Amino acid sequence: MVAKKAPNLTVTGVLCLAVSKDGRWIAAGAENRVFVWNAETYGQDSEQVWALDDSYGDTSALDFSPDGTRLVDASGGHGTAIVWDVALRQRVRTHKCDGIVNAAKYSPPGDRIAAASSYSVQVWDSNDGHLLVYIPEGTTQQFNTGLLWFNNHLFVLFGSIFEFDASTGSAVSEWPAPDAPDRTSCIVLSKYGEFIAYSTKSTITFWDMLTHTQLGLIHHPQDIMSIALSPDDSLLAISGRGGKITVKSLSPITEPDLQIDDAALDSWKHGQLANAEALLTAAISRTQNPNHHVLASRALVRSRLQRWDAALVDAEMVFIALLYILSLTLISTKAIKIQPSVIGYIAKSAALIGKGERYKGYRACDIAFEHFHSSHVSFLLLVKAIIVFMAGEHRDAISRVDDLIATVHFNAICYVVQAYMYLLLGNMHMETNDYEDAIQLFERARAQMRYYSSQSLFVISLISGWKFDDLDSTIQQRLCESLHAAGRTKDAVECFHQMSSESGETNLRVEHLEWALDFRQRSSNKLEQLGDTAAETHVAISHYTTALSLLPPFPQDILIKRSKAFLETGSWSQALDDANQVITLDPLSPRGYEMKHGALHKAGDYDNAIDAFEAMLSKIVESPNPDVQQHGDQYISPSSTRATIRQVIHRTIRHSPCVLINTTTGRLHDKAEQASAFEAMPIFNELVSSMTTRIDYVRIKHEVRQYFRYVMLSHKWEDNEPLLQQVIHIAVYDLDQSPTHDKLQMFCKIVRNAGFNWAWSDTCCINKSDHFVLQEALVAMFKWYQGSAMMIVFLRGVGSPSQRGALVRSIWNTRAWTLQEYVASKVIHFYTEDWTFYLELELPNHKESPEVISEMEEATGVSAEQLMALRPGLGSIREKLRLASTRQTTLVEDAAYSLLGIFSVTGIPAIYGEGESSLGRLLAHVLAGSGDVSILAWTGESGSFNSCLPAHITVFNGPVTSHLPPPIPDAEMDIMITALQTSSFDLDVALRLYDRLNELPPPRFAASRMKLPCIAFQLPSLSPHRTRSGRVYRANSNAFGMVEIKTRHDLSRMKPLYLVHPWLDTLLDRDDMHSGEFVADDVTPPPSPTTDEEEISDADINDDASSLAEPESSLRPASVPMSVVPMDRETRARRLVARLGQPSGALLFTLATTGRRAMDYRRVAADGAITVRFQEDVSLAGILDNVRTLDVL
Repeated sequence: MVAKKAPNLTVTGVLCLAVSKDGRWIAAGAENRVFVWNAETYGQDSEQVWALDDSYGDTSALDFSPDGTRLVDASGGHGTAIVWDVALRQRVRTHKCDGIVNAAKYSPPGDRIAAASSYSVQVWDSNDGHLLVYIPEGTTQQFNTGLLWFNNHLFVLFGSIFEFDASTGSAVSEWPAPDAPDRTSCIVLSKYGEFIAYSTKSTITFWDMLTHTQLGLIHHPQDIMSIALSPDDSLLAISGRGGKITVKSLSPITEPDLQIDDAALDSWKHGQLANAEALLTAAISRTQNPNHHVLASRALVRSRLQRWDAALVDAEMVFIALLYILSLTLISTKAIKIQPSVIGYIAKSAALIGKGERYKGYRACDIAFEHFHSSHVSFLLLVKAIIVFMAGEHRDAISRVDDLIATVHFNAICYVVQAYMYLLLGNMHMETNDYEDAIQLFERARAQMRYYSSQSLFVISLISGWKFDDLDSTIQQRLCESLHAAGRTKDAVECFHQMSSESGETNLRVEHLEWALDFRQRSSNKLEQLGDTAAETHVAISHYTTALSLLPPFPQDILIKRSKAFLETGSWSQALDDANQVITLDPLSPRGYEMKHGALHKAGDYDNAIDAFEAMLSKIVESPNPDVQQHGDQYISPSSTRATIRQVIHRTIRHSPCVLINTTTGRLHDKAEQASAFEAMPIFNELVSSMTTRIDYVRIKHEVRQYFRYVMLSHKWEDNEPLLQQVIHIAVYDLDQSPTHDKLQMFCKIVRNAGFNWAWSDTCCINKSDHFVLQEALVAMFKWYQGSAMMIVFLRGVGSPSQRGALVRSIWNTRAWTLQEYVASKVIHFYTEDWTFYLELELPNHKESPEVISEMEEATGVSAEQLMALRPGLGSIREKLRLASTRQTTLVEDAAYSLLGIFSVTGIPAIYGEGESSLGRLLAHVLAGSGDVSILAWTGESGSFNSCLPAHITVFNGPVTSHLPPPIPDAEMDIMITALQTSSFDLDVALRLYDRLNELPPPRFAASRMKLPCIAFQLPSLSPHRTRSGRVYRANSNAFGMVEIKTRHDLSRMKPLYLVHPWLDTLLDRDDMHSGEFVADDVTPPPSPTTDEEEISDADINDDASSLAEPESSLRPASVPMSVVPMDRETRARRLVARLGQPSGALLFTLATTGRRAMDYRRVAADGAITVRFQEDVSLAGILDNVRTLDVL
């Protein structure tokens, strides 16, 4: 190494210095300032030196953190230890100490800072600055000479030397000073902690750390100011008063002098043995009496060349040369004591060993102990151990070195030699593929290794041929290789990193550097393979991470694999970091953006995830590689996914209420705003981001429907309900306090707390000033309730604690609108007026509660199964009317309008103010659409719309069976048909009657005029009678016999009168589709946000024109007869005749005076059922003649 002089730096009043471990930074402490500069750029950088202002006073000690990023500054008399950020040149924190701070040092890992004052030692966490340990012992020595870290222990110089456990602050050991304890100035510790030394006034004392025994003393002629050890612990520098520095060797082992010329020695040193032999031979040839040192050296060289005999000849010549010198000495006047040649005996020993004469070789080495200077004994013992090792007795050789280590002080050379022995043994095991034993031997070699360099070690390398230069790197290299060969690749890499950190990869020799590059590549490839085949994800991550630590030249593939593995474990941040690294390394490749999208998506950052995905698509399009472009065909653009989601939203909410309350904001939203609200939710972008290769329609539908689930309110209207015009510009939560406002607010809060986003109330979610909107709502309301996720019933007047029976008696159970709400809703929660559950029912669905079921059956008179079976449409018409007849309305028109949804009627406009005509229009529409003439089976008062239809819905509150002919059991029907098979039975007329009735069109309306197919007989004159129950008219009819009619009307003023039989479906034995019982409805309920369907196709998504069939689409055309029971025509005719003999209800009609030429009829309402039965003597021809279709007003 060639020393290079750096530019000078002048700082006034320097008190202490510090250099970072990597040599980059230098700091100098002066009065009130700390100067810092970059040693690498000083003299080049424009901003070369900067000062850290220390307002606390003079600096007594400085120390850099191990990574060189922080600097701790002990500010002397002001009792502070300041931590600086070197790069930012900013103060990080200030630690306050008690007393004068004399020393401050970072722990070896850099995780703690220790500061020693005159009263105590304090230890802080270097990351957050909190105090960890307080030790009530201090030091008076400044400039860090009285404070040392070693592993987790602190050594403090305070008269004696104290050793403390840095984690607990407890004392571990004490070493007393032998003289003048008050003058103890400095402590030093050997690199491996084998011995400690401290200086007093003029003495340096050495102690064994393990045995606590004194190793020795060094007396110095001057007062000692400080001491320091060389890196290999072989030299001790002593600074005396006056600036004089003395360096002393601590090694007890001295080697004999080779005494050969530099050229031969240089060749020998570099392994050029043949050249060294030639140079030594030339030197020997130049003199008649060759130098015994040169002969001995050539003997060693020849032993190294395995020229054993020639080496032995040289060794013998050494002794001849010594005898010649001895003879000259005896002749001389001045006697000189001649010592035999140590090198000669070593050469002879090596040659004999090489020839296989082991014991003679040992003897040659032993003779040296008998004749040579005592200072060579330890050296000879070490050399003999080497010779024993070379003879193959490895254990014996290592044991001999162990003995030397135990008995010789300052024995670093012994450790180095033993480390080399373990290295050689490890190499032997590597050659036989015994990797585990090799690993153990290399680890022992590493444990024994010391950084040591001396002439003795150099001589040993010449004798043995062992290369001690860069030995530590060689051991580490072999350990790495053995671990790698044993399949312990991660351990091998860890060892490699340790080697690199300790020696610095840039400082490695060329051969080691080439190996390092090759090892990186091999290990990186192996670890990548291990990661690919790992069974567990965390193991794969570990392998990839270790591979990346080797800094492979093209790490993109490994980074992508690790990013995927991180995603599997939920480590989104780490996955994102890897993806960003890939993008940085290869910004044109789509792969990094693909992984970035995945990481951001998993982290929930969907906006940026979509941006990354779109960036990936753009990179694919821009790529010149056709394979990359083809790979891009599998992806779906975010815009396509957005369009699909919007179509699903449209399909989902088109059958939902037009206006809903957002339970989060309390604001009203129309459908466009509802759709926008979903797009503002994270789930929208999550769906877009998640569907990169396939649109998952099922999931989209599920998420959309989950979001758009809504809850309906069922209640009785009260005064001052909040209307749409009041709420449209304000949140419902901001309404002024009032009972109705509180009701709406509590409803919305309960819905929100239940996890639903939307709520609906008929008070503020319908614009009643818009006729079209109101009409749509009245018709669709049943389906809205049916499609709701839940209905909340608010029972005003029912307090808490509620009692059974309160629901039956509640006002809510009397209202017309609440019937359809209860029937339509799938899930219901009942709340009392203080918003607690009715009967404290903690059930997911009160509609399934036995208590509620029982009360609703009592309130309606219908079983729970029948109520649950009720569907919107034209099924179970009579029973729907009966249920509605028990309900009350505030407005007359609501008696009809509350049934629009139940009957799925869309063609009737809502006209508030029309009065009872609203019911007539509804019933006319239902009758025309269904053909169900049981609607005409009532007694009471006729309405103004049409006389066949009642004025009030209450007329349906009763059984309908008295009007219809009773059913005939099959067995009885068979008997009756058999009885008709006589010669007197006119089958031809019966068939004509059947055909005539079957061809009649169903009832229909034109405006308020009704076309009613029926059998009508004119009544003879009536005789009035009075009874307790009212006026009764009787007439003796040829067709029906005696007929009794109860009515409030004066029939004597009405002529003519007709009894009408309209129950043709029953007579014709048609399907029982108009009975009073519940039947399944043909109308499909609306798709509900609460239910899922099968996966829909692209065509389904794009078909915006498709919608639910309106009820009218399923109605039977007026001109087509209804289906009949499949049987032959004659049998049907006979069954018709049999049914004509059954009693049934009849309607009373009279002619109406309208001025029209055609005959118009009007129904005369009766107060009781008119029961009739065809007389046996009535001819079928007579009945046939009275089959007609009446125009009824």
